[in-house]
Amino acid sequence: MSQEIFWAANEQKFVQSLYTQATVSRYDFVLRDTLPITLRVVSAQAVQGQPWIAGPVDAGRSILFGAKTLSGYATETTFLFSQANWIVSGSGSSTIYSAEINLNTEALINAIGSASYLDCKVEFTLLHGANHELSTQCTWRIARDVITGSEGISPAAYLPIAQAIDENGNQIVRIVDGSGTLVGVWKNGAPYTYIASTGLWYPLTASIVDNVPVPAFGAGENF
Repeated sequence: MSQEIFWAANEQKFVQSLYTQATVSRYDFVLRDTLPITLRVVSAQAVQGQPWIAGPVDAGRSILFGAKTLSGYATETTFLFSQANWIVSGSGSSTIYSAEINLNTEALINAIGSASYLDCKVEFTLLHGANHELSTQCTWRIARDVITGSEGISPAAYLPIAQAIDENGNQIVRIVDGSGTLVGVWKNGAPYTYIASTGLWYPLTASIVDNVPVPAFGAGENF
């Protein structure tokens, strides 16, 4: 999935969709996200119910995107995050420009500091040689992330032993550790052993040979 942005470049504004005149002045995102963006450059048209139509930028133009802090962008000389490589696909009114915006930058993390969010002034512009054309600005609010990757998961979030249903509709018993990792499986009265080289779980079964139980492993399964 990606965030859709509709840039009415000639009017120097952002709109909610092809089907409304409503504008967008702020987008909200979360720190450390990598944002897949689908950008449509739209132009006004006199069509009832669809006031905008997408299309390619003029020949010889490319798209540049950059962001600085809302409070200090006038004097800042480097971007908090930016993107100059937009991949074009489709043609005519189906033209879209795609890119990933990395919000996991040291500059952005340092700028947000201990605040709960940071408002950024962002700008899309068309580069034509050394010239910037139809530059359009809005605000991106970057909220502090909740899951930073260092806090772990509370053991209370997982039931250590729980009944479940496998992909074939069979009842199984799962055993997980405090980090949520599956460490044991029982099904049809048989314990399963995990083999890392195959990534599969194998049932330990037994048969009677000459009145002696002989253990064996069955076919591997995914859980």
